[in-house]
Amino acid sequence: MMQRNLQIVARMSALAVGFLMLGAVVSAHHSAAQYAKEATTTRGVVVEYRWRNPHVYVVWEVKGPGETRHWIGELSSVTTMIADGMTKDSLKVGDEIEVVACPSMNPGSTEAWVRTIKRADGTVVVDTTRGACTVRP
Repeated sequence: MMQRNLQIVARMSALAVGFLMLGAVVSAHHSAAQYAKEATTTRGVVVEYRWRNPHVYVVWEVKGPGETRHWIGELSSVTTMIADGMTKDSLKVGDEIEVVACPSMNPGSTEAWVRTIKRADGTVVVDTTRGACTVRP
């Protein structure tokens, strides 16, 4: 009987360790360490909108003096974006948008974690208050 109880405890312990390790992997996947701590604002035109898991993405073109850059913005999962009021039809290619996002800290990168998206007329497409960066007024 004692040996059987020890086997049960050993199996339960192994299961608990497995769950803890899985939690660490999931947590690492959702790290925001690659993004700056303060958000920036850009204005541009949607050139691509990817409504899929594990993350929704939007690509927008920003024209500046002498250059045009394509920004790639990462959002949360489809389920989370639906909870935030976004749909697969929220953005269309050609939409003029203003994006507040935390840019990647990699030099020269145009990747960012999106906090808010507004249309040119000021209509809010999505406004997430989650995230690692701070939006400064």
